[in-house]
Amino acid sequence: MARRYTLTGRRHVFGEGVARDVLLAVGIEVARAHRRRLKGTAFVGVTGSAGKTTTKDLIAAVLGTQLAGTWTEGNWNNISNLGRTILRTRARHGFCVLEVAAWYPGSVARVARLVQPTIAVVTRVGLDHYKAFRSREATALEKRALIDALPADGCAILNADDPFVAAMAEGFAGRVITFGESPSATIRATEMSSAWPEPLRFRLHHDGRDWPVRTRLHGKHLASAVLAAVGVAVAVGVPIERALEAVATFESMPGRMSPVRHRGATFIRDHAKAPLWSFEPVLEFLSEAQAERTVLVVGTISDYAGPASRHYRAFAEQALAAVDELVFVGPNSRYGLRARDDVAGRVHAFETIGGAQEYLERELRPGDLILVKGSPRADRLEQLVPGDI
Repeated sequence: MARRYTLTGRRHVFGEGVARDVLLAVGIEVARAHRRRLKGTAFVGVTGSAGKTTTKDLIAAVLGTQLAGTWTEGNWNNISNLGRTILRTRARHGFCVLEVAAWYPGSVARVARLVQPTIAVVTRVGLDHYKAFRSREATALEKRALIDALPADGCAILNADDPFVAAMAEGFAGRVITFGESPSATIRATEMSSAWPEPLRFRLHHDGRDWPVRTRLHGKHLASAVLAAVGVAVAVGVPIERALEAVATFESMPGRMSPVRHRGATFIRDHAKAPLWSFEPVLEFLSEAQAERTVLVVGTISDYAGPASRHYRAFAEQALAAVDELVFVGPNSRYGLRARDDVAGRVHAFETIGGAQEYLERELRPGDLILVKGSPRADRLEQLVPGDI
């Protein structure tokens, strides 16, 4: 019989795992019953392969300009934390925003039965959890379960720029609000810019009107989260002007394109996760940055098919067209050194955090922009950022 351990490494007492499973099941049923009593609260479920946490926090900030509400903290999106958030919600709350992750086939439908959303937001479909879903089509089907859980008078907030997400409007009889740069989007962005050190700026268009949008965010890809939050505001009845006031003061949570300054240089923390498909907006951000030198630090790349050696080499060759220096950290780091385009020795590899830390401290220059991207469980790259924990 396999032994079970807690997250802290303590061996489970006999029967403890079964007891925990029973308590979780009871807790979920209590939360589900409590949810059914909250008739006047808008329950907003946010799912997608990227941007869930920032979108969820922006929605809470935007709705919070006029309503009291609750939302899941940080990126704690397992079903037990969703249940606790629902139990914290009272009849006086106008909204509850919940981040819904996809862990395995059927997981979103299971959460949706608990959340019973009145508004569902889908950010985009990528190849996260590749081992579980294997394709974007399968991932989209999983995310679609949140839309399927909406009532007839519910509202779907969908990314018009992602064909897998936009297709979720098909067969849905309720209200649909789309967002993106597409000319067909209900909430549309134009004139977008985010060239470091300038933050994200764009113009927002809706219903024949337009507004200038100013943010403290970095990276054009975060405009999608702003647009989705404004879409929820429109669905709930919060004026766009009030929503954009909240957007203008919103700070991204640590680890999601959040800057830290050190010795005249700037570190951009983006170490929440690092699936292969998610690097494109990071490279775009670095290629457009106005900095003395751009450095990309990469931890363990995830969610791809085939050998790591091929993907690391191909990624290194792609990244060298966008950055001045490329630093790989972790057990697969050596594969990045095989990049054919590295004629000037611009790629560096370190198996340990310590080696990368020594290199960065030694080579750091005023005016550097260093973007750190990895997975917290696999890499702990936050240790490379001075002052970070």
